[in-house]
Amino acid sequence: MKFEILEHTGDVGLRFYGRTYYDLLDSALSGTAELIGKPAGKCRRTQKRFHLDSTSFDDLLFQVLSEVVFSFEVDEILFDSVKTLEFVENGVSDVVLSGCRTGRQFQYHYILKAPTYHKLEINLDQGYGTVIFDI
Repeated sequence: MKFEILEHTGDVGLRFYGRTYYDLLDSALSGTAELIGKPAGKCRRTQKRFHLDSTSFDDLLFQVLSEVVFSFEVDEILFDSVKTLEFVENGVSDVVLSGCRTGRQFQYHYILKAPTYHKLEINLDQGYGTVIFDI
């Protein structure tokens, strides 16, 4: 299991699993895409590189998930997996995400506003992370 959905009063959350930062981020993306919904028909795959200034993996995760929500709403791209991750603590990290151009035909599960820092947790030693989204 890569992730599980957590019900939260007025919001929704994810608990995601992995043994490495790459695995955790990939699981978080899969879970976030599942929360948002799915295309009603075929979609065209695309990739995008992000250069993010992060001081910790928590910050990087927050920034990536913010980009996922923004890209879905603005560009109609639902990013659901990580192609490459070059995480540099206290520096600029490069992330290449892969996703689906959704178009107008889409089946929503939740309308996500943004990830929050409330209960944001990464525990690499135990192989899980938690994030709550405003809906």
